[in-house]
Amino acid sequence: MAVRRRRGFAALVGIVSLAGVLAANGCTSADSSSAAKGGTAKDDLVLGIEKDIPGWDLAKLLPGSVGWASRAVYDSIFNCDENGRIQPNIAQSYEFTDNNTKLTLHIRPGMKFTDGTPVDGAAVKASLEYLVKSPGGQSFLGGAKVASPDASTVVVTTPKPKSFLTTYLCQATGAVASAEYLKSGKLDQAPVGSGPYVYDRSASTPGSVYVFTKNPDNWDAAHYPYRKITLKVLTDLTARVNALKTGQIAGAITDASAQKQLKSSGMSRIVQQGQWAGLLITDRKGKIVPALGDVRVRRAVNMAFDKAAIAQKLYQGEAEPTAQIFRKNSAAWIPDLKDPYGYDIAAARKLMADAGYADGFSVKIPYIAGSGLDAAMPVLIQSLKELNIKAEQATLTGPNALLDLLSGKFPIIFWPLGNHGDSRLTFDGAVTPTAVWNTSKVTDPKIDRLWSTILTTQGDASAAAQQDLNRYLIDQAWFAPWVYVNSFFSYNPDKLRITKSTDLNQLAPQLSDFQ
Repeated sequence: MAVRRRRGFAALVGIVSLAGVLAANGCTSADSSSAAKGGTAKDDLVLGIEKDIPGWDLAKLLPGSVGWASRAVYDSIFNCDENGRIQPNIAQSYEFTDNNTKLTLHIRPGMKFTDGTPVDGAAVKASLEYLVKSPGGQSFLGGAKVASPDASTVVVTTPKPKSFLTTYLCQATGAVASAEYLKSGKLDQAPVGSGPYVYDRSASTPGSVYVFTKNPDNWDAAHYPYRKITLKVLTDLTARVNALKTGQIAGAITDASAQKQLKSSGMSRIVQQGQWAGLLITDRKGKIVPALGDVRVRRAVNMAFDKAAIAQKLYQGEAEPTAQIFRKNSAAWIPDLKDPYGYDIAAARKLMADAGYADGFSVKIPYIAGSGLDAAMPVLIQSLKELNIKAEQATLTGPNALLDLLSGKFPIIFWPLGNHGDSRLTFDGAVTPTAVWNTSKVTDPKIDRLWSTILTTQGDASAAAQQDLNRYLIDQAWFAPWVYVNSFFSYNPDKLRITKSTDLNQLAPQLSDFQ
């Protein structure tokens, strides 16, 4: 279909930049400038983190650079790479049986926590049961039953098929702590895990600096070359950039606005794409805005956005136009897909007219104050105006702002979402009837059927169903994706070697990526 640029669009998106919105989030590549220049000291790796850690409670652990602290002290049941491939850790192997409702874990022998107690079936069971009972654990382990028939075996049974349970167990949600520590009630003090490092409480200042020394007894210690890791809490971007430039830290999460000055200072970077930005057209049945129940209108909305201009102007060239919400190289991603909704205002207006909405409609689009999405809202509103859609920004404030956003009362939402290495997590979080980001809880028989196949199969059968479901979501225009957004781990190549980020969520490299 012919593409006709709307006059003045580039000027509009060029007024302000969305450079810093997604700095903490993010397929991965190293710039050509990222080759290490010289040797790497293996004594103390000092990194900056952009917010304080939430403590050591298994139920409160976070991903991203903040998660470096918990990944240092706790082993997870599995490891996994950036594409969600499961690798052994505490569990050496596993089997799914009973239609993917029963997961049997075979525990690595000989592992010990730093308090000397064994990392065995009973300990893994205790950590999993602790998570099952926690509020957050209900979202991925709700109704799960955990048994340990012997010291080397753990069996997790779920009420419904959960083919991607192993993926949850390679993240913070699969962290294992000493059972005695969990029973102590002193979870905000020194953690007791079996991870590659031990928390040095005496050398640390909570809220400011966290120090970890190498655990020589960790089964995988060879993959963690640094004898000590220090995490400095630097919540201000300028402070992190200056700390990098002056050699106070070896690496940190930064954003697009800092890339030019960091490059000129000799810093290198790892580029991650762990999020897509665009619209969630949540009122797919048209209960609030009847027009959105017509797929022609949803397709027209997709065609109203000049993604190339958005990538260049709004995101300073640090984004890639896309028609898919799924991570590149994930099972659901379709590599040869041509965008069916290229920027074409004339074609979009025809679709609106064919659907009986040539005069458009009114819609409120939520915006959380302080979320950093200020630059995107004018672009969004102006683009929809081209279709006579009168979009009004509804500003949400206060502690319940996110709950308001997710309440189901907004027919369209603009919000950057994660596109996980395991695309089943993306379906689970944004597509299924129970998904948090399916705010209208829309059901669809075809989606239900394909999702059932995904839940009850593995390998090629699952991947084929995931691609089929992705195609269906695109055809039905459930979303209006704009771009994959770049995020950055910036580092000093004289102090640190790294070739890529193996983080499943592409938020920050794994500690084992630092060499």
